[in-house]
Amino acid sequence: MKSKREKRCEDRIDEELRGRIEDFSQAMKSADHNDGKVINEDGYSYEDMVEWINAYALSFGDDPTFRAKRLELSWGGPQDYFLFYDDGDIEYHFLDWFDGAKRRLEGADYEMMREFYDTTLYFEE
Repeated sequence: MKSKREKRCEDRIDEELRGRIEDFSQAMKSADHNDGKVINEDGYSYEDMVEWINAYALSFGDDPTFRAKRLELSWGGPQDYFLFYDDGDIEYHFLDWFDGAKRRLEGADYEMMREFYDTTLYFEE
C-alpha cells in the first residue's frame, strides 16, 4: 500500500501523459519543419519519425490482452504505454508498483496521437 506521502498513479497520470504528448507533439512539429527529420531538444537528429520512435519507444506490436496495438514507452517502475484499438479509441496507461491508472484520449491529444499512429505506426498487412 502506498504511504500518504507517495502519490498514487491516479494522482500522477495526467502529468505523465502531458509529458508524453509534448514529446510526440514536438517530434511531429520538428518533422514538419525539417523535411521529415526529427531534431530533439538536445540537437540530435533522426532521419524520420520511424527512426525517432525506434529510439524513443521500447516496442510496438499486438497486445492480445487488450486486443489492441501497444506502443510500450517504459517498463518496470514506472511503466507506461499507449493502446490503439481497432475501433479508433486510444488509451494511455501508467503503472507503478502494484498501482495503475489509465486515460482515454480525447480532443487535441487524441487527434495528434491518431495522426502519429496513422502516419508512423500503421502499416496494412
